[in-house]
Formats: sequence, C-alpha cells, structure tokens
Amino acid sequence: MNFLINKESFIVIIQTMLNELTISNFALIDDITIKFDEGLNIFTGTTGVGKSLILGALNFLLGSRATSDIVRSDKKDVSVSGLFFIKSDQVRQCIKERIDEIDDEEEIILQRSLDQKGRNRCKLNNQPITVSLLKEIGDILVNIHGQHEHESLTNPIEQLSILDSFGKLDDLRTEYSGLYSKALEKEKLLSSLNDMHGERKKQIDIYNYEINEIESCQLQSKEDERLEAERYILANSEKIQNVLSLCSDNLYESDNSIIDGLKVISNELSKIMDIDKGFKKTLDVCNQAMYQLEDIAGTLRNDVEKYDYDPGQLEQIDERVETIKGLKRKYGNSIEDVLSHCETSKVKLEQLLKENDDIGIVETELMQFRKAVVNAGKELTQYRKKAGKKLSALIKKELLDLGFANGRFDINVSTLDVEHTGLEDASCSGFNNVEFMFSSNPGEDLKPLRKIASGGEISRIMLALKRHLALADQTPVLVFDEIDSNIGGRMGRVIGEKLKLVAQSHQVVCITHLPQIASYAEQHFKVDKSVKKSKTYVAIDMLSAKERLEEIAEMIRGEEKTDVTRKQAKEMLDDANKFRKQMTTA
Repeated sequence: MNFLINKESFIVIIQTMLNELTISNFALIDDITIKFDEGLNIFTGTTGVGKSLILGALNFLLGSRATSDIVRSDKKDVSVSGLFFIKSDQVRQCIKERIDEIDDEEEIILQRSLDQKGRNRCKLNNQPITVSLLKEIGDILVNIHGQHEHESLTNPIEQLSILDSFGKLDDLRTEYSGLYSKALEKEKLLSSLNDMHGERKKQIDIYNYEINEIESCQLQSKEDERLEAERYILANSEKIQNVLSLCSDNLYESDNSIIDGLKVISNELSKIMDIDKGFKKTLDVCNQAMYQLEDIAGTLRNDVEKYDYDPGQLEQIDERVETIKGLKRKYGNSIEDVLSHCETSKVKLEQLLKENDDIGIVETELMQFRKAVVNAGKELTQYRKKAGKKLSALIKKELLDLGFANGRFDINVSTLDVEHTGLEDASCSGFNNVEFMFSSNPGEDLKPLRKIASGGEISRIMLALKRHLALADQTPVLVFDEIDSNIGGRMGRVIGEKLKLVAQSHQVVCITHLPQIASYAEQHFKVDKSVKKSKTYVAIDMLSAKERLEEIAEMIRGEEKTDVTRKQAKEMLDDANKFRKQMTTA
C-alpha cells in the first residue's frame, strides 16, 4: 500500500479489497450478493437476526472447517464466492508463490462449495485448489478479529504475539525458532548417545572379544572337513600298516612273491624269443608289469613308516577339531558362517566406534547451535524492547481518547539469562516473557492487565491495539466482529473514529450494535430475517442515506422511532461527516 502521511492522518490508495461476496444456500441465507466499498463497511441488525452468518460464510470461503449442517435443509450445495480487486504487486506475488498458474490479473475469484455429504470443492479463478491452499490465500487477503478476541489479550503468550506482529518480527522469530528446534534436536541426540554410552561400551567389548577369538584361530575354509579326514586316518593307522606290509610282502618280500614269479616268467619267455619273435610283446608286458610292481612295493614299504601311530598328533587334531566345534556352536553352523560373523562384528564395531566419535561432533554442533540461538534470541529481545516502547507510547496516546483520563499503559519485556541457565528455560518463541501492564486510576501502580482490568477496559485497550496493529498489518481486508463488545454507548463515537482511521489503509468490515459506530460507515448494510411459507430467510440490504438515518434512529431507541431519535441520528451522521472531512484536509 502507498501512504501519504500528514500529521496524525494520511490519505491511502487501497490497492486490495473484497468487491463482492456471493452466498448461496448457507444456513438461513438463500441467495445474496453483497457489494463492498473500499472504506468502512458496517453491518447492523437486531440480536439474533443472522449477522454472524455473514462472517460464517466469509470464514467458510477463506478455508475454515465446515460441516454439512450449514447446508439449507431443502438445498443440495452451499456455495460462497468472493471477488477480490488486487492491484498490490506484493499481495499478487504472495498468491503467485502458492499457485503459479494464476494469471497476472487485477481480479481474482475465490469459490468454495460443500454438499450434504461433506465434500468440498474449492477454486481460484475457476481452477481447482485444495482447502489448505484456499486457507493460505485467504490468510493473505483477510484478517478476521472475532468478538471474543479481547479475552485473549490477557494471555501473556498472545501479548507476545501482538508485540511481534506490531514490530514485524515474525521473520526473525521464525529464524530463531528454527535454530532453537535444531538445538533441541541436537540436545536429544546427545542425551541419547550419552545414555547409550555404557551399553555401547559393553557391546564394543563383546565385538572385540568375538573378533579376537575368531581371528586368533586362523580358520581356513573346509578345515574342519580336512581335520576329520586326518583324524580318521590316524585312528586307523595300525590297520593301514598291516595292509601295506602284507601287500609289500606278497609283492616283494615273501619266498613266493609276485615279483619273483614274474622274474621266472620273464626268464623263461626270454629262452624262446630266438625261436619265435611273436613272444616279444608278451615279454615286454611282463617286464613292464614287474617294474611297476617293484615301484608299488617300494611305495608300500615307505608308506608303512609314514603311518606309524602318533598319539601326540592325534591329540593335536582332536584339540583343533574341538576348538572349531566350539566356534561353530557360538557363531554358526560352518566355518564360512563363523568367518561371516566375524566380518559382521567388525562392521558393527566400526559403527559403534564412529558413534563414540559422533558424541564429540554432536557436542561441537550443539555448542554452535546454542551460540546461534543465544545471538538470535538477543537480537529478538532487542527488537522486542524497542517495539514495546514504541507500542506503549502509542497506546498511552490513545488512552485519553478511550476514556482513561489518568490511564497508564506499559509493556514489560523480561529476559531469561539463558547463557547461564541454558536453553531449558527458553522456548520456541525466545527468551522473553511479555506482560501488558495497566493502571486506570491515579495513585495505582502498574499491574498485569490480566489481574485488574474489567471487560470494558480490556475491550477499549484491544481497540487501541487493533488500530496500531492494523497500520502494521499487511493483510488488506480487516473484519471486526462486534468490536463494541463490553463497551457502552458513550465510547461509540471514539471507536467509530478509530475504525475510520484504520479504514484509510485497509478495507474494513465491521458488525456493530452501536449507532455511534454505524454512523461512520462508508457503506451501511442492514441484516434482517423473515419467514415465508414456514421457512426462515436472512436478507441483507445496502441502505440509502435516508434508510441509514432510519436504521440509526432505530438503533438508538428501537422500533418506536421519534423525531428526537431521528435528530440524534442525523447529528451522529453529521459528526461522522465532519470527522471524515477533517481527515482529508488535515
């Protein structure tokens, strides 16, 4: 928005506003279209006539939760649409960040419908969008201040939010909150790592033991099968020696050995070789067999010594076999399983050792985050104190207008000493506690607003805050639901003037029961209720100048209007016009 500021007043070109609101089949509303002005739009009507349905429909359009009971009993779908005029590049850019496909137009239409089965349909310029996206866009365009909002003014948490909103500290608070959350995550991680330190040390010892036990044995693949074969041979060495000796004797040592027999045969065949050369082949085979048997006999003689029984060697093999069996009982069914378990333990050991190293890394990271949180918190505190002084001064100026001749107001921003106490005492919103302090009578000390102020006093202070928060608010359309709650008629004129000032920088929609406030409207709507053919209908009429006079007169006295009440109504309207002229000429 572009501001031309002149003293306490300023002229504003409102670049974003709600042009039209069309409501169909919403509770008691059948089908109406409301055309708004860019300034102060006032809705009036007797209690229970259905003024709240206007805000209900607007809330529905802006993405609030809704149930099928808002659908008229004889209708199928609720439908609400809003035509917004947008010239502000800033507002348009905020919307385009959320929906790229939107055209670069000066008007957008938001639509939302709901059937009796509870199914929502939302659109922006006839393009389907989600309810959550509708709510995001709605928050950019419209800010609704509820009639019970003044109750939250006594809550210190809400007071902190009000101060941050006025000081435009939301981005700084978000930055701090992100750092604070990361610091808490690191604290939890460090705590978890420290809690597991003892258990992790035990596990490291176990893995080290297992790895050393397996590696010290120097297992070889299939070693157990080879050892079993060796042990079986050693256990049967005597039998093997007997067989070898017998075979050796029969081949070579005995008197009638096979080799001696072959020698006789070879000699006899040699005698007939000269007679018949055909026996040469037979003689060669015989000699070859004799030579081979001599080699076998020599091998057998040597093997007999090799298979001498050695009880020490058998004992060694038995011990090795039992060692391998013990490892397999612990770590697997085979040597391959045992070796695989060893490799797995090495990997797990490395992970645990790395976690021990991580403790040091996390401690370093946590120190860095804590330092960043402290710095961000200090900066936030500094800006909050500046904003608190500025807002306190502005509210003090408003108190006299609002009927507090001797009223005092201050914003107390206290700070936690987190550098010495740690982040445990801080919160995601910072190191500060905010308390609105108030005194309405001379001689009384400032005390927390939540402890001493009455409902009417709180409402008037809320109005003062809303005026200055509205000037800082980037949301172009402000809606006030019964801002006159807990306020008597004598303050109506003041409230009307304050709303008129707010309406210079924002489009304002307001529901009120006070004629003094209604007289300041740029555009005045009357809400009425009627029964036709056993069905109740809510109607909304934009009032002409004459109709406004009658409505304000009726608000003063009721249906029994008199010339006196009409005169009073005219005086209220004249006073409002004078104030309007003063704003534009000041």
